[in-house]
Amino acid sequence: MQYWYAIFLVVTFPFCIYATWSDLKFLKIPNILPLSMVAVFILLGPIILPFDEYLRSLLYGFIALLLGIAIFAARLVPAGDLKFTAAIIPFVDTNELLSFAMFVSLAAFLAVFTHLVFAWLGLAPRGWASWKKGGGWKRHFPVGFALAGGLLIYLAAHFFQSA
Repeated sequence: MQYWYAIFLVVTFPFCIYATWSDLKFLKIPNILPLSMVAVFILLGPIILPFDEYLRSLLYGFIALLLGIAIFAARLVPAGDLKFTAAIIPFVDTNELLSFAMFVSLAAFLAVFTHLVFAWLGLAPRGWASWKKGGGWKRHFPVGFALAGGLLIYLAAHFFQSA
């Protein structure tokens, strides 16, 4: 059994919940969150993962950060979402990045659906930035909600598959 899925699931869960809440309420992911996630990975990674996988994970996270800077420079995606993406990449098996992208796609679909249903049914909390009127869906959709869900679904699926 690959126990690292379980450890990473437990460790990243609070970060993902906080990122989701912050992105829904303020449409911002505070810088301390991805920095903390990277710090946790740097401390836990060499203990949990084989050293070559650990280094490869850090490299892929750095590559994601560089790509994120380019995407942000083109004004396609907010910086907080890109920094959060770079912080979650190390927690993904480097041989399964395409699989992870599929989990994020599923989570994005579920996040958009959930976000719209909450708005349509009037269940959205008043005053939360992601449900404010105007600006279109692109301006007010919390991508961190989908990214956090993608990571949690990915880790949980692998944990239950290996159990």
